[in-house]
Amino acid sequence: MGSSLLLAQFPCLLFFHSHSQPTHSSSNFSSSLKLCPGDQSLALLQFKNSFPMPSSPSTFPCYPPEKVLWKEGTDCCTWDGVPCNMQTGNVNGLDLRCSMLYGTLHSSSTVFSLHHLQKLGLSRNDFNRSVISSSFGQFLHLTHLNLNSSNFAGQVPPEISHLSRLVSLGLSSNSGELMLEPISFNKLAQNLTQLRELYLGGVNMSLVVPSSLMNLSSSLSSLQLWRCGLKGELPDNLFRRSNLQWLQFNGVVDYI
Repeated sequence: MGSSLLLAQFPCLLFFHSHSQPTHSSSNFSSSLKLCPGDQSLALLQFKNSFPMPSSPSTFPCYPPEKVLWKEGTDCCTWDGVPCNMQTGNVNGLDLRCSMLYGTLHSSSTVFSLHHLQKLGLSRNDFNRSVISSSFGQFLHLTHLNLNSSNFAGQVPPEISHLSRLVSLGLSSNSGELMLEPISFNKLAQNLTQLRELYLGGVNMSLVVPSSLMNLSSSLSSLQLWRCGLKGELPDNLFRRSNLQWLQFNGVVDYI
């Protein structure tokens, strides 16, 4: 393994601090900029209101969790965690990490109507072992998707592979019941050619052939694979990738 390869214990997820697009939020909003479209403001409010208030904040994998406080009738581009495009006013990001969202994330959720999203962060909430909806595949402009530590379960939908602009994907540390089957993994590897960060810690990949990891994007710089149940040895060439700088795989290989 080359000296440039860094084995880290914890990933540094900076989804909303890199590859930025022109946006405005409450800190730099100007009255000369176009206001958030009404349908997008309504979609955000309906999304927030679809989750009941949890009885105890201690259920969330972060401290302290923060309640989403958005005021109806105000410009949604001034709301916390809601950046907008400076020219169009369209919501192009949603950062609701550790925001006390509790309950099932349904495929009919209004969040999936926000087609201009480029960055979506829902990590460290509790989606109560609901499945990751195939509707995530509708976010065709998405470059960053962070679903880490959000208590999802079931199979990772193959529609995730439709997000061909993704540079960062986080699915780690969920319920322990999240599975990535070979057909979905192969589609992900084939279509996400711009991917630079991939976090799959704790995702069940026991049916995925380790050699297929070599089909992942050549741009990959960070890869997390702890406790994925892969059987066999990781391919040697994986460690020789010129762009790979961070690899976490402790516990991932089951020697047979």
